[in-house]
Amino acid sequence: MNSEVTAVEFLEMIQQGQGSFSRLCGVLTEVDLSNLNFEECLFSVNFAGSNFQNSRFINSNLKACIFTNCIFNNAVLVGNSLDGTDFSGAKVDGMTFKDNTIHSIVLTESHLAEMIL
Repeated sequence: MNSEVTAVEFLEMIQQGQGSFSRLCGVLTEVDLSNLNFEECLFSVNFAGSNFQNSRFINSNLKACIFTNCIFNNAVLVGNSLDGTDFSGAKVDGMTFKDNTIHSIVLTESHLAEMIL
């Protein structure tokens, strides 16, 4: 998929069983987005209170996303740009967090722990 979709179209694709996505834009809060794959996505979305358990974000631009109080247990975040992203109160048990950046600085799990506070 190479075009932007609306939040409604995105949720319809999930309901139809699609489990992998790329290059998506939209606005979603308090939704279950567990077990999905997001590759090369572009998001600037308020996802507050959403569930990303067992989901994968790979090489995506998540600048200015709001992930407050989201569930990322056993999720994978690798190679993403996180400039201005808010993870306050997120649950990250078992999360794989590698090669993510803020302003070209490669982040570690220690940085993630600071972002959650």
